[in-house]
Amino acid sequence: MIKSEADNNQKIIRQLYHKRPSTDFNQLMGIGKEAHCRYVWSYRIADDDSPWRAIGTRQSGKKTCKLSQFYLDASIGRDCSMDCFVSPNQFFDWRNSKQLASLHANWLEIDINTPAGTTRENKKSLSEEQEAQVVSEVFEQLEAQGVPLPTGYVLSGSGGVHLYWMYDGVDAFKWRVAAWRDIASALVSKLKGGNLWHVDLGASKDPARVLRMPGSRHGSTKRTVEFYSSGKVFSFEELAKSLSVEVAKSKHLTLVEPDSTCVKPRKAPPKDLKEYKRPNSGKHTIGQWWFKIYTHILQHINANPVKEGMRDSTAFILFVALRHIQDEEAAYQRVRQLNERHIGLTDEELNKYLKTAKTTLYKYKKDSIADYLERQLGMDVSFLYQDKAKLTPEEVKAARQAAAESTAKKKAESTLSRILRAARELLTQNVTPTQVSVAAICGRSERTVRRYWTEVIGHPAIRSASIYSPPQICPVG
Repeated sequence: MIKSEADNNQKIIRQLYHKRPSTDFNQLMGIGKEAHCRYVWSYRIADDDSPWRAIGTRQSGKKTCKLSQFYLDASIGRDCSMDCFVSPNQFFDWRNSKQLASLHANWLEIDINTPAGTTRENKKSLSEEQEAQVVSEVFEQLEAQGVPLPTGYVLSGSGGVHLYWMYDGVDAFKWRVAAWRDIASALVSKLKGGNLWHVDLGASKDPARVLRMPGSRHGSTKRTVEFYSSGKVFSFEELAKSLSVEVAKSKHLTLVEPDSTCVKPRKAPPKDLKEYKRPNSGKHTIGQWWFKIYTHILQHINANPVKEGMRDSTAFILFVALRHIQDEEAAYQRVRQLNERHIGLTDEELNKYLKTAKTTLYKYKKDSIADYLERQLGMDVSFLYQDKAKLTPEEVKAARQAAAESTAKKKAESTLSRILRAARELLTQNVTPTQVSVAAICGRSERTVRRYWTEVIGHPAIRSASIYSPPQICPVG
């Protein structure tokens, strides 16, 4: 880039973005006001003192940490808050993409170019002038590609830059997480890198990632991590639309007007719950019987989209079945998830249809539930009347072993396929895949990727590439 152009770009950036205190970053992201939980991490905290900690509230009720205590523990002598990282998105319990509870931002992690395999201790940092050059080049490429300018950016302290497109938190439904990944891919594709920098694909496309916290200090350079903000906050849909990413539920989740003819159970059982926990003549428990009904309903709605006039009945009978298996709150949360994926009622409609089932534990005879499922859900109810031949213990053991082997084989093939796709994606970007980056993109743990690494290296589509395992101490941006 010509020096005069670079100076002009830096001047424009200074006009649009202003240095803000770390509290502004926390406020925009909702850090410290979690409805669920976020994870913070510092490798300055000893392994036996929990370097990974949750802040907020974990669904399991397990212990969480106050942010102030985390800052104190991540200290070296008089230097407080050393090398602190935080997850922009929230989780129900564990820091795992499958546990995502809400999405708050998309980001791009700009890392400085270093030789492959460089450890954290040996990684060189950029000067402040070089850092400003990187910021200028990144914004120039974004503007040339017509990408909306980010809410703000963070200078990591070593020359790296984290760009954030922030929005009010949205529930992390499966279809929305898929859209988040599409947005991330679109953002990554807009930047080609520079002599000093490149886009970290693994960090930018991993919704469970942790990034450096503004206000903390970089352990190697002792610089404070700084936040620069334009003040613009997007909506999730607005950001997706600007990048031509479609955000839509599956067709069968389209909301409809509720059916006015809500079918109610024929009669309410007594409220003595003890009788529901007793085994039934030694054959099965009430819970087992309802679990069988529940699983068949799931199979039915997975194979057959729920029709408009059956939505209320489907939600109702799922909740009734789950009430016999779980406590009321767990059953309600599970039905909410199923409603989002398969049924499509609003929360108000769902609460209306489940109102009586929350106060009454309904009980059905076999013929009654068969009539309900067949008439209201259009199900094949023959499973309720099938008498299975009793297997010998040896036959049961053999059947279980065969099923376990079949399941394990299918799972292994699916996992390997995902890992290979992630490795190929990195190769198409001229990035040498590592176990860490592949794990981040494919949504599997590093331990899982490590287990399949020999097969990945030997695969025809990958064999010709130069793949190496990361060092014991992995590079950190």
